[in-house]
Amino acid sequence: MAGRPTDTGSGAEELVRAGAGLHRLAAMLTGDTASATRLTGLTLAQAPPDADAQELRRRLVRTFVRTAPRRRDKSLAVGTGDPGDVVARLSPRARAAAVLRLVEGASVADVATALRIAPDKVARLVPDEEGVDVALEALAHRYALPAEQLERELGTAVAQAPPEPPSRDRRWWWVAAAAVPLAVLGGYALSLGRDEPAGTDEAAPTGGGSAQVGSVDLTEAGFELDDGEPPRGAAGLTRMDTVEVSSGESAGFVLSTVDARFGGQVSSFGVLWCDMPPADDPALEPPVGEVTVGGSTLTLPCAGTSGEPAVGLDHVVALPASGRAEIRISGDLPPEGRAVLGVYGQTDDIPATPLPRGDLTAGLPVPPDAVVVDEAGTASPYGWGERVVQPVELSADSTIRVWSGSTGAVSVLVDGITVTDDGDLEAWAGGRPDWRDQQPDVRDGRWMVYVPGTAREFPVPEDLLPGDGEQRSVVVEAVADSTDHLQVVATGAAAGTSDRSPVARTDAPDAPEYVSGHRLVAAWDLPMDGVERELLEPPERADTTWALRVPEPEGARGAWLPFVTEGGLRDGEWLRTLWTAYSASDVSSAFQDLGWGGDWVKREGGRIIESDESGQEGPTGEPDLHASAPASPGHPPALLLAYEPVAYEDFDFAAAQLPATSWPPDEVPPWPGLSDSPVATVTSEDLGDDGRTTVTVPNSYELGARIATEGQGRIRFQVDGGTVDQLQDTQGWWSSWTDREVVSQAPLFMGIYELDGELELTITVEDYEDVTIELFRN
Repeated sequence: MAGRPTDTGSGAEELVRAGAGLHRLAAMLTGDTASATRLTGLTLAQAPPDADAQELRRRLVRTFVRTAPRRRDKSLAVGTGDPGDVVARLSPRARAAAVLRLVEGASVADVATALRIAPDKVARLVPDEEGVDVALEALAHRYALPAEQLERELGTAVAQAPPEPPSRDRRWWWVAAAAVPLAVLGGYALSLGRDEPAGTDEAAPTGGGSAQVGSVDLTEAGFELDDGEPPRGAAGLTRMDTVEVSSGESAGFVLSTVDARFGGQVSSFGVLWCDMPPADDPALEPPVGEVTVGGSTLTLPCAGTSGEPAVGLDHVVALPASGRAEIRISGDLPPEGRAVLGVYGQTDDIPATPLPRGDLTAGLPVPPDAVVVDEAGTASPYGWGERVVQPVELSADSTIRVWSGSTGAVSVLVDGITVTDDGDLEAWAGGRPDWRDQQPDVRDGRWMVYVPGTAREFPVPEDLLPGDGEQRSVVVEAVADSTDHLQVVATGAAAGTSDRSPVARTDAPDAPEYVSGHRLVAAWDLPMDGVERELLEPPERADTTWALRVPEPEGARGAWLPFVTEGGLRDGEWLRTLWTAYSASDVSSAFQDLGWGGDWVKREGGRIIESDESGQEGPTGEPDLHASAPASPGHPPALLLAYEPVAYEDFDFAAAQLPATSWPPDEVPPWPGLSDSPVATVTSEDLGDDGRTTVTVPNSYELGARIATEGQGRIRFQVDGGTVDQLQDTQGWWSSWTDREVVSQAPLFMGIYELDGELELTITVEDYEDVTIELFRN
């Protein structure tokens, strides 16, 4: 395989020797064994054959920084001095800098080279809180694999990782996953199972109808006893407790997995293994477990301690996340037999996706009254896979059948509503999903495929189905690691159509003409159906900023699925994510929120190539713009807005829309974020004749400002002579962009530290006659 370490001696020994240090580094970066193993395997598999240790380390760090989740929530939450919390809240780039500098002992120059930043920025990224290095080393101790296990699991990871093909056909789709809040998008992990060879098309399952969930053998995913004990991890779950049950007895235990990961979890899961009676005696009944918890009695079928029957999805039973429980065994457990219950939780903050394994492509036979969703769609710039999209006419009996010939993850949506969901997205939106609906192989809007050739049938939400004898037009979308191994079928359905004519400009009387230093130059109505359309008369300016005004979603049903339920632009090979705005004031966030993915990028075989990496600022030449709005039930129109920047001197402050981050002084702030006590306050009286002053502020995870102004003006913030990170695009300048009397909130630093413990913040005020600036540390 291209990129593997050169074979000198034992291949396994060489692999472990090359990977041990990398895996330790990856464990500190990811804080998760499975993600660290996947990251290490990809690095080794895709590195040049002559790569030395330093080059491998750089490649691993860069892959982590590129694929780690990006924070969409920019509020300045109250901080903490606990080293573990400090590490957990570091931005990916700052965490990488801290690991390299504090633990690995890398020089400033080496860290700057690995992160592709200027050397003078390294110090600002590395926290100086006492104990951060110890907290990072603790992660390595906890999550780095021992040598014997590393040899087995890392070997599998490297063997299954895709090689780096020639530059014109790279298949880097799995390192292109970018992140998100909460959490959301996600890393990959090993299925803690056996190293089985990939299948072939001849081995593909056959037959019609939907596959039975219980028919999936999860032994390959790691669900088999280890020296008589339930596995410590399997199929994305981590063992939290083990309960032994003897024949004729019951056992009490406490469920306590609710705090097993950030944000809590809805349920835990139980898997029961039992010694089985002789199969040839029809008078004997196979044992089953009965768990009583919270007034409910749940039945747990037994998997055999000998491996027969094997653990299937029907053996992984959802339990409450917390509470006192009791288990007893009914049926014919042998007199000296034993039963052992493994209690599992979803402990990873980022859902762990099985590494791709298997190359089946045949799929299942398609029923006559069904539609195969196979029309290639434009992928999201920062999305984690390939996309298919298809207009479909549903009937009252329609379902969505999904088959995957490779392990990995699949998301399926009908009119923008995720059907591969068991309530996780409802929890994202602040809802309270029922633990009884939780499924072990469905995580955060994705079906996790642990066995190649597996099929699942998902119901369509009832309010998306038509009445008996009627049809309803919808759009079915699917995103998967590779659509070559995917079959999505809408059953009881017919092929649909959609109008894909080019879209002409329209008037936008309800959109703000002037907002946040920008002026509206064009608008188009786009149906919210996920289908791409050409834009007529697109603007030619390279610095155009885009926003998509859409109706407010209804509760959890409109929950954001990272880089799937978003609109996008395409100009030739260049792609761009559209900022979604739910109100006129929210449009301003498209200009103020940094790092959300609003730059032009390319994707070569899935690898993200940003504009600064390619040496271009984005698409050049005559614009050839195509746009799509995310699908939504009923396909209502969305308003695509194009804005161009206006020079400060030419901006119409009097006519401008009030930005989302500003509010009248007699009103409650629209969103929280700053602590109660400012670390420094600057007023007009503190300014020199040149309108400038310098204050010393303590370092912090975040530094923000609350600014009271009236009239036209602007303020520049500089730290130690350089531009503050959160205002880089404006060279440090900030404005309320309105002449009204307002209070505004502005982030200045995010994830930036100084080693000496203090920052010199220079503030320059232009044109504001009366201003108050309060600085807050978080």
